[in-house]
Amino acid sequence: MNWSIALALASMFFFYSSIDQCARASTNSLKLGPQAVMPDGSPLYLNRTQAFNYLSKEDVLRQRINAVMSVSSLVNTPYTPTSAVFDEIVDGKPWWGMAGQYIWGEGQRSIEGPSEESRFILNPYLLVAANPWTAKIWNQEQITEEDLNNQDFPYTWTPQELRYWPRKKMAQAIYDVTAFNGKLKSMSSKLDSTEPTLRFGLVAYNARDFGYGFLFLSPQHSLNVENSYRGNYPIEIKQYIHCGDSSKFPGGCNNMSPAMDEIDKLTIKQLPARAVVYLWKTKPPLATDPADFTFVLDFK
Repeated sequence: MNWSIALALASMFFFYSSIDQCARASTNSLKLGPQAVMPDGSPLYLNRTQAFNYLSKEDVLRQRINAVMSVSSLVNTPYTPTSAVFDEIVDGKPWWGMAGQYIWGEGQRSIEGPSEESRFILNPYLLVAANPWTAKIWNQEQITEEDLNNQDFPYTWTPQELRYWPRKKMAQAIYDVTAFNGKLKSMSSKLDSTEPTLRFGLVAYNARDFGYGFLFLSPQHSLNVENSYRGNYPIEIKQYIHCGDSSKFPGGCNNMSPAMDEIDKLTIKQLPARAVVYLWKTKPPLATDPADFTFVLDFK
């Protein structure tokens, strides 16, 4: 193959790749700043987890759209689930379950319980969420049917509050980590590990769905939160939903991918703590550039 043909093929590849990326990019936006309608400090309702097992992609995304439009004063319309985030959901597949992820692990029981991604899919305005390292801390032999039927079983941290300040382009989620660890202590006979849960990662595909493609966890403005990743620049949010084989369930499960070392290994050094996350629609030259949105996670 001569060089002119090779260059032409390379140009075509990048051209069509650019078209594909544009087609898959978010077209969604929030009503912020001068566009704001919702009063600053408004609380938003947080939905419980639900089971998505064997639903069609259309059914799952319909629930997503309903959750978005339930707070229509915060979103510019029309809202369309972003292709780059949701297009690889596979119809009729199971999903990693809460009981599966946090109690049973890989295998046949991995899909049990409400679907763990429903924590985020059904709470779209939780742009950045804390995802604690609470998987496989339970003694499986001590888990009862009553535990599995308990809607308030302490699988993981859940935010107690979500508030928005649209004019300030800011939101806050509050997690009661002390209460969660207290609940674990009261169930210590069922645990393999009784160490307090203080390590977590960030899930930010909701931010990506609303057009925020880059984030930075500010060490300067955060409190008592340490990131093992030492980069001092904004990183691209790559998280999306697909059907993968991490569950080892036959045929695979819908779940989030990929792992991101930049935001997966955070530690609360002591409570109270705060993680301040800056979001941008396009990559800024510096992490000190003004953010398009600020999402604050408070831990008490």
